[in-house]
Amino acid sequence: MFRILALPALALLTACSTVQEERSIGRQLDDTNASVSIKAAMLRTEGYALDGVDVEVTEGIALLTGAVPREADRRMAECLAWSSVAVRNVANELEIGPGDGFRNRVRDGQITARVNARLAADRNVRSINFNVETRNGTVYLLGVARNRGELDRATTHASLIEGVVEVISYVRVAGTDPNLPARGERRAAACAGEALPSLDPGAADLNSGPQLLGGPETNQ
Repeated sequence: MFRILALPALALLTACSTVQEERSIGRQLDDTNASVSIKAAMLRTEGYALDGVDVEVTEGIALLTGAVPREADRRMAECLAWSSVAVRNVANELEIGPGDGFRNRVRDGQITARVNARLAADRNVRSINFNVETRNGTVYLLGVARNRGELDRATTHASLIEGVVEVISYVRVAGTDPNLPARGERRAAACAGEALPSLDPGAADLNSGPQLLGGPETNQ
């Protein structure tokens, strides 16, 4: 059955029809740097199978998709995602099991391209503010919508593409309060019992050893 999910934790509870907001260049650079550093940390982490994890950071939301062999790998991937100060929320959509075959990856890529094309063709949608990712027919929307109506249009466009089985939105609606728990609290919960590396610029080199959970948390 096809489903459309809009997650309230990301401030999709209220509409703001007049707010105009764009993704800033600074925010986009922060997101790109966070994606690269998180993925690099995953590839360096020993004892965990994280090479099948795809990382996409948009508006501070780290979306983790792909497949890992164990629950421990899934938890460590989320812990590493929280280790970047640019990340304000982690959407852990990792599956446990074998990775996708080539055919499925091609199909998902085609779905993503078609969704992007529909968003770009709609004059009422600022497509540059949206990021689209697809995994096993599930479309994930990230970014910032200027109002709830724009988000609804984007979600509808995604749902109309052949092969889409579900649409999950992590889009932030401009002018709404995300009402998220403190970043340090969520980071600690995700990394409970694990070594906690730092990916923040200016921090100690990762090769000098991890920061153990329980140390001072300065980034809320």
